[in-house]
Amino acid sequence: MILYYPVYDREKKETVSRELDIIVTKNTVITSHFQNILPLQRLFTSCKVNPKLRKFYLEKGAGHLLFHILDIFWRYCLIKLERIEKSVDRIEREIFQEKEKEMVREISYVKTDIISFWRIIEPQREILQSLLKEGGSFFGKELIPYFSDLFGTFRKVWNTLRTQKETILALEDTNQSLLSNKINEIIRILSVFSVIMLPLTLLSSIWGMNLLGLPFSSHRLGFWIVLFFMTLIMSSMVFYFRKKRWL
Repeated sequence: MILYYPVYDREKKETVSRELDIIVTKNTVITSHFQNILPLQRLFTSCKVNPKLRKFYLEKGAGHLLFHILDIFWRYCLIKLERIEKSVDRIEREIFQEKEKEMVREISYVKTDIISFWRIIEPQREILQSLLKEGGSFFGKELIPYFSDLFGTFRKVWNTLRTQKETILALEDTNQSLLSNKINEIIRILSVFSVIMLPLTLLSSIWGMNLLGLPFSSHRLGFWIVLFFMTLIMSSMVFYFRKKRWL
């Protein structure tokens, strides 16, 4: 069987796969991998240094050893999903702390990580189903419950990953809504102030023309009178907008 173990790449901020090849006979288990796979290394190291563990893993045959290899393999996958869960929880907290822009990039990283993890484990469902179906006839019926438990662990990994995928998509929609609302609020405020400034700009342009006969142009308090009218217009518009709850 050919399995792929998910490993998190901190530089790329995504999960990559490492291949694990296993050849199993009635009495032998052969593993082959080009890169280090931590759960497999720890299992073999514990067998070397601890006679009791070596006896526990090896004395019941190749099928029993294969079960423990795959069981540790998938339980480590569950542990790795805790890292994604913590990232999802952190994003959920920070979305409502005025960090919508920063969360756009963080959500993208987590989504990529989840998709990569999903692509690694999903094709291995058929391998475990085949092992559950054929393992009893090859290794003995007493190992069927073990392989059933193994498939149950895989389903737990798969369901956890699916939940995280749905959660991050929901958080992305929420973050996008909050970001859109904030942008709309800024645009609304700018639009209101533009409308307020429009008549004031018109009045200042009219009284800025070098023409004879402009009202209050010869009055010694002409500037203050025009300024009073501009302030009155601005105050009236602000009052009206606040009454309409546009401000």
